Amino acid sequence: MSPTASYLNFVADIFQQTLLLSLFIGAACALLAGLLLIFNSALAWRISEHLNRWVSSRAALGPLLKKYSIDEPLYRVHRLIGLLIAAGALYSLVILGSSQGETAILVSLGGPGSAPFNSWIAKSLRFTLLAGNFGGLIFGLLLMVRPSALKKFEAWADRKIFGPEAINRLEKMYLPADAFVRVHPRVVGGLVILGSVYVLANLRYVLLG
Repeated sequence: MSPTASYLNFVADIFQQTLLLSLFIGAACALLAGLLLIFNSALAWRISEHLNRWVSSRAALGPLLKKYSIDEPLYRVHRLIGLLIAAGALYSLVILGSSQGETAILVSLGGPGSAPFNSWIAKSLRFTLLAGNFGGLIFGLLLMVRPSALKKFEAWADRKIFGPEAINRLEKMYLPADAFVRVHPRVVGGLVILGSVYVLANLRYVLLG
């Protein structure tokens, strides 16, 4: 076995053991929670209220809502940027348009699928890349010789599609599960106990085996 394969097997074993141990700890905690719901639901709710923390998405998503404009520095060197974009797109078109283009994509995508399926994927990806790079070539040429022609495209591309309305929906608390558990603590506790015992019983043979 090669050193790379041995290392990958070592990492896979660590990941598997960590996952199984995490499942074991989670199932044990679930068993304890189920017992508390049946025999002392008041204590279970006090612990739940202590552990519950409301994390506002507004502060985390705030920087994403700010508009950062690169128009001024971009248009100062628009000829250079346009030239680089056009050159890169043209190079990609030449490579993808050659007879070796599809073969290279097919080799890079070499997967477990059948040969006809892999060939279809390679052709589809090749045509998609050809179309995208052709658009990049046109964009680069326009940016290089006539950037004013891109104003309408810029106005369309600069639209904000994620605003405060979407964040407001994330800021609302929905607690139907908590309300159901408060009304039926013993039923939910019994189901949680059954599920955790089943998981623990299966993990016992895996871990000890």
